[in-house]
Amino acid sequence: MSTATRKQRELAQREELMVDAAQQQLLEKGFQQLSMDHVAAEVEYSKGTVYQHFATKEDLVLAVATRALRSRADAFEKASNFEGSTRERISAIGFSCVQFAEQHPDYFHIEMMLKSASFWEKSSDSRKENHQIQGSRCFRSMNTIIHQALALKELPESRFSAEKISFSLASLTMGSHIMGEECELVRMAGIEDSKRFIREYQEFYLDSLGWQALFGDQNIETYDERFRQFFGTS
Repeated sequence: MSTATRKQRELAQREELMVDAAQQQLLEKGFQQLSMDHVAAEVEYSKGTVYQHFATKEDLVLAVATRALRSRADAFEKASNFEGSTRERISAIGFSCVQFAEQHPDYFHIEMMLKSASFWEKSSDSRKENHQIQGSRCFRSMNTIIHQALALKELPESRFSAEKISFSLASLTMGSHIMGEECELVRMAGIEDSKRFIREYQEFYLDSLGWQALFGDQNIETYDERFRQFFGTS
């Protein structure tokens, strides 16, 4: 059993090397130029060995995206354990999403790149299922808090379900991240700090839902400093 465990560990480590190499190539050359041959050369394994782990190039790319999504899901679950009201906990998730894009721009840029790449039909069912599991973890963290807020009357009932509120909050955040990459648009809008704007926009949206007020006599910077300390990034 110890031999099997060691072998599984070695296979996992080898796969991580391949994902690292693919991630770097995606950033440097884009999806179309990603080559299994180049990945194999970078990790110093044969192409056949790479194909033992990933049936297609699309599988390898999806593994890169899934690793990013898993990291975000971990951050969301940690944020959901922030000690505070439901509004504070959903705000901690919003903060963690912005922080993730700021601290891991490579992951975020690759995720955005793959949103427009036509590769899903060429990916294996197991890889797609794993990706969906990580995405479900993100939405589960948000949905749980929203359902609690509704039960506690900290969030008024509306025509939107908890799931729709989660979707809209994720949409405005991710959409703002994409727009924030367009420097000319950011300049035209008079936005000096796109990440700060996203945080303000998140809170504006939550206020519009009638969610129990977050700030009181504290401003957003004060709360975000608490979140930074919670995540250990001060």
